[in-house]
Amino acid sequence: MNHKQNLQEKVQQYWNIAQLCKTNKQKVTFFDENQEAFNLDPDDGQDAKDQYWEQNGMDDEDIEEFEESALLGDGYPDEYKIFAFDYLVTNGKTFSGITATPLNDIVKLISSEKLQKKLDSEGLSYSGSDAEDEVMLILESKAKKEGLTVCEDDLEAATKIAIQDMRDWIDDHYED
Repeated sequence: MNHKQNLQEKVQQYWNIAQLCKTNKQKVTFFDENQEAFNLDPDDGQDAKDQYWEQNGMDDEDIEEFEESALLGDGYPDEYKIFAFDYLVTNGKTFSGITATPLNDIVKLISSEKLQKKLDSEGLSYSGSDAEDEVMLILESKAKKEGLTVCEDDLEAATKIAIQDMRDWIDDHYED
């Protein structure tokens, strides 16, 4: 695997995890657990620090103390971690090429007719967790083959829509 592919996989991996971060506490945890995500592009990381320092009116002495504290194991302050998350992950150029896939695009990956046939061949009812698990696996597999960016929440939502669409299709095509 070449360096560019490896980098893209890492960017995608961190992006998927970052999509689950909704609160500042989650952003701090993401920063602490995924340091590499903030250093995928060293220039971006330095830009974030420069912007943070400027925004907070830090002089050379403050900056030296900020960096020294991080190097000595105290880490960066939570305010910086939140800032870095927003600056680098939410709005940074490293992650800018990744966008979430709309639910409709995920649902369209399999037709209602094919979905019904697949569930029938597996002997699964059209309701219940087994059917949902099977549909989610199908959608996830097809999304990967298409190179789509999907998070687990989107897969779950798309699964529910696909199952309801299939039921509607069955009602339209198998009326007495």
